[in-house]
Amino acid sequence: MPANWKPLEERLGPARCAGFMYMGQINGVNLYKHGLSRRYLNLSDDGRAFRHLDRGRFEEIPFSEALAWVAEPLTAMGETLESAYDDEYRARRSAALRAAGIQELRLEVVPDEVTTRSTSTGWDVKVRQAVLG
Repeated sequence: MPANWKPLEERLGPARCAGFMYMGQINGVNLYKHGLSRRYLNLSDDGRAFRHLDRGRFEEIPFSEALAWVAEPLTAMGETLESAYDDEYRARRSAALRAAGIQELRLEVVPDEVTTRSTSTGWDVKVRQAVLG
């Protein structure tokens, strides 16, 4: 599914979309996750805001309420919606954690098997990664 940035950009303007990732769409609601606050802004194609209830069920809420939910942790971190979740931010965060005496642990998960669709045949192809030791 291609990312649908139009509802988010129309509601926030492009500059305030910098920290969001498009996570997909469920039941006509576009899911935008903010990389710093880790909270979702859920918008319909026409820009109405929704709170996720459970199992793909949503409840319409005022846009201001939905935006405040996403922005609340940003304020506590000294960031804004204009703050990008990029390499520069991650470096600042790592430096702040080190300065506070917190050791950062990063893990990279590499699947040993991936299913992909062949563009030439249209068939699903399973690829296994060899583990060398």
